[in-house]
Amino acid sequence: MSGEVITAVYEISSEDPAGRAAQVAVEQSHELPTELAPGNAVRDSLARVRSVLRRPGLAALATVDYPADLAGAELGQLLVLLLGNVSLQDGVRLVDVTLPARLAAALPGPRLGIAGVRALVGEPGRALLATALKPVGMTPQQLAGLAYEIAAGGLHILKEDQGLANQPWAPFAERVPRVAEAVRRANQDTGGRSIYLPCVNGPAAGFPGQVRLARQAGAHGVMVLPGIAGFGALARAAEVFPGGMVLAHPSFLGGFTASPGHGIAPDVLFGTLLRLAGADATIFPGFGGRFSLSREQCLAIAEAARRPLHDIAPALPAPGGGMSIDRAPELLDAYGPDTIFLIGADLQRGGNPRRAAERLLAATR
Repeated sequence: MSGEVITAVYEISSEDPAGRAAQVAVEQSHELPTELAPGNAVRDSLARVRSVLRRPGLAALATVDYPADLAGAELGQLLVLLLGNVSLQDGVRLVDVTLPARLAAALPGPRLGIAGVRALVGEPGRALLATALKPVGMTPQQLAGLAYEIAAGGLHILKEDQGLANQPWAPFAERVPRVAEAVRRANQDTGGRSIYLPCVNGPAAGFPGQVRLARQAGAHGVMVLPGIAGFGALARAAEVFPGGMVLAHPSFLGGFTASPGHGIAPDVLFGTLLRLAGADATIFPGFGGRFSLSREQCLAIAEAARRPLHDIAPALPAPGGGMSIDRAPELLDAYGPDTIFLIGADLQRGGNPRRAAERLLAATR
């Protein structure tokens, strides 16, 4: 046994936070009354409450130490350990995680990270700019035409909308080669380095095949929906697409973060856990858009994605959701240049996406 611990901090809303914290520790490690466990199990594998801090008017903070061996050096088991069964209970919210170096080294982490993505797009220092190809209902030819114009305008990353799957208007195997070719032509015509990330969200059995098709078609990576495909799909995509960028989309994960008294704090989920799972960049709803995260929460996500974490590469935060070209200077000032700014509909207003892309580039210089 290593003797190392994983430390988790929970916000606990309860009249008896100490008692509730003790229940969490047992539920998440043994899921068996302690008096029924063999003596060696209690000694070696039972989580222990380190401290409980009451805060008047706020949820209490409970710090729980889990023997690191409980995670089995696997991402999936780490997630089960941190929230597992208590995700089914109200009043418990995961707000911080600290891992020993040995466990962190066993987890996937980003293959490219910030430096690798910058090398892929050929941009060493300035903010990275992205858009979503949409809406559903466009044909492969229409999506390819839109992609060409935006890439010719100089945007760094063109990712597909999360709603694009295998619908009859633009089946995956038909649209991905067309869009990849359009981005290739735009780069050839302008000398640019735009990259294309198709959305891979088909059935589990077909996931590796879709990633392979994207690689063979000339895409530069993929966007994965870990809330649908599972957190392990991020690392699987990186294995199937060596050197490709893996972008995580938050679809279906909002239920973990929407309630202030339940689930997972946004910075832990979108910043830390998706980074540990293998995301080179992590999309989240930016402040001031059509979603509800605050400025403080969004900056905390960005900090968690980029801060030192043993030897794990930093990931790029990618705020989106109702962003606009006019807000680009404000957002750059808030997040800094090691960020992907994701702007969708605003690039299509006015009917000239190439010119809109050029305006966005100029606004972030």
